[in-house]
Amino acid sequence: MAEDVVARLRTHERELRLRLATVAGDGWEPDEGSDAALLLDALQGAAPEEYEPRFAASARQLAEQGGRLEVRLESLLDWQRALADALAGLFEDEPRTQARAGRYLGEIVLRIAAILAREYQTEQARLAAVAAERARRGTTRLHALQRINAAANSTLDLDQTLETTARAVAEEMSADLCAIFLFDDVSRELRLRATSGPLPRAGRQYTVPLRQGYSGWVAERGQPLNVEDAGADERFRAEASAYPLPYRGLLAVPIIFFTVFKLEGVIAVQTREPHRFSDDEVSFLEIVAGHLAMNIENGRLHEQSDEELRRKVHELSTLYRVSSLVTSTLVLDNVLSIIVAQAVQLSGADRSILFELDAPSQRLRAVASHGWETAEIERAVVPVGQCCAGRVAGTDTPSMLVDCMRGDEGCFLRALPEAIGDQHAVLCVPLSTGHGPLGALCIFSGQRHIVNEHQRQLVVTFANVAAIAMENARLFTETRQGLRTKEALLREMHHRVKNNLQQVASILNMQRRRAKNPEVEQILLESVDRIQGIAATHDLLSSTQLGVAPVDQIARKIVGVVRGNLVPPHLRVHFAVGNAPYHMPTEQATTLAIILNELIANAIEHGFEGREQGEIRISASRQDRHIVLRVADDGRGLPEGFAVQSSEELGLSLVRRLVQSDLRGSVAIFAASGSPDLAPAPGDLPPGSTDPRLPIPAVASAAGADTLESARPWTIVELRFPLVPPPGTDEIGRLIMPAAGDL
Repeated sequence: MAEDVVARLRTHERELRLRLATVAGDGWEPDEGSDAALLLDALQGAAPEEYEPRFAASARQLAEQGGRLEVRLESLLDWQRALADALAGLFEDEPRTQARAGRYLGEIVLRIAAILAREYQTEQARLAAVAAERARRGTTRLHALQRINAAANSTLDLDQTLETTARAVAEEMSADLCAIFLFDDVSRELRLRATSGPLPRAGRQYTVPLRQGYSGWVAERGQPLNVEDAGADERFRAEASAYPLPYRGLLAVPIIFFTVFKLEGVIAVQTREPHRFSDDEVSFLEIVAGHLAMNIENGRLHEQSDEELRRKVHELSTLYRVSSLVTSTLVLDNVLSIIVAQAVQLSGADRSILFELDAPSQRLRAVASHGWETAEIERAVVPVGQCCAGRVAGTDTPSMLVDCMRGDEGCFLRALPEAIGDQHAVLCVPLSTGHGPLGALCIFSGQRHIVNEHQRQLVVTFANVAAIAMENARLFTETRQGLRTKEALLREMHHRVKNNLQQVASILNMQRRRAKNPEVEQILLESVDRIQGIAATHDLLSSTQLGVAPVDQIARKIVGVVRGNLVPPHLRVHFAVGNAPYHMPTEQATTLAIILNELIANAIEHGFEGREQGEIRISASRQDRHIVLRVADDGRGLPEGFAVQSSEELGLSLVRRLVQSDLRGSVAIFAASGSPDLAPAPGDLPPGSTDPRLPIPAVASAAGADTLESARPWTIVELRFPLVPPPGTDEIGRLIMPAAGDL
């Protein structure tokens, strides 16, 4: 029956279209492919496979565009009502045909509505799944970017960052290989630096020239390349087959640092099977390439900074070493030789020459050179203001020139063409201190350039150190010459004092021999002995450096004087003087000579009275900043109740006064058993002895092995006084000698 209805409806197509145009309200018939036109075609018998796919496609399009399904269905119902009214008018006299046509129209509309709803919902579900997948993919890609950034921020090792990036990208894009190439500006090649999979057959040395292969193509054009099958493209087949197993699907993106538009390299992902990467994947790889460009540039800047830092440390270490070498001696000739040699080493030049300024004549005179084969160089003289050396000395400003020795009429080398040789560039720096200019240092090189600005500053700094070293050496030389003059005068003074004292002693001796009174003769003898002791000390001071004398030599001089004057012929006295290299200035040395003379004379006069032999030991040691000196004799000992502080004897009174007033020290006398080199028991010491356990250096005894040291009684006079180191000695009074290289 439907065929009959369809046939009848076809005869009224014109009326139905007009009816639909009337419903549309614009007077226009339905457009081809519109819901109204498709519905009319279906009503007139069009096959379902003709109009149903079109309704399904429009439903999916509606879902993609975010349209509302209910609005579409409402519009479809409007067309149904319009056609139903038209059918009622056409078959007004045929109720059965009208009913059949109405049912047929309802069935078609119902089927179309079902298609629209099904396809719309299916497409919405698909779009939701795509959105969810895109969100998931965005999250995983964000994590991949975080891994790449973490790798870049955790280390400054560029290779490690690139390896991490290659693995993260390959994993994220489900690719079989990710390779990263960096561009070499010098060779104009792309060098493989990282890969997530197997290496090419050429290994890590694999390179791709610019414009060749897909990497060279991308690098040369600066745009992405997305190829479904790289092996099928003749341009890219060689690079795609460079691996043990060929790769076909390809996406390659240039790595460009856009701040200065600098090509850094290429990143490529590949698959075993043919595959065309999506736009999202292209965008992701471009983002990765942007991050890589910044990381690569930062890594290179770090490498450059690190290399620059190492270079500066090396240069500063070299500057410190050569500066230390320059200041290691105070001999002027040595300083000058070291300056010219180290200037060449520091700058990497070939030759150098040092000019010293003669202020009165305003001329520079060559005083040292290095690397020159002609001796005439060191006789060169340059007026201030002439030649680069003279101008530098006059202006106190460094100068770097090329071939000036060939074009400057005032150059000191113009008369020595054979000396110029292959030299082209010269760097001249002034030598000056706070006291004014000293000269100029010129450095020559066979290159047409010497140093960069940083190296120039390094040489200038070295020149400042060299100038200070020159000035110090000059001051040292002048000081040493002045010191020698003063030494000579001081020695002459001591020598004259000694001669005068000996004349006084001779006069007193003459007077002693004419004396009739034994007491007067003894007083004169003691006076002569004291004067000769002082004279002997001045004799010692006249023969030592800086007018100082060590304690042990003073003691030996006094022993010699006393031995010749005060020891009676029947008495054999052995003297032993320990090592005491503590230098004393003139005033202290003279005082000590008088004190030692009195103590030894007192021991001979009182300690050895009525005896035929005896021993006197003199020793000294240093404690803190004090000298502790002992004069010990093995005579008859101290009388009962003896106290040095209350003694009225002239010699001891003189000793006590000189020790306290001139040496600012103390004196103590005590008895001891055994060797005087051993400290006495605390109970044996009277008040005033500050160190009862002070050790005394051992001195060999003349009595030999048969003497029982443990049974020998000793009388010990102990002096304790602060050590005042004279000028030119260290804190313990030893002479400060110049270094061997300074003598």
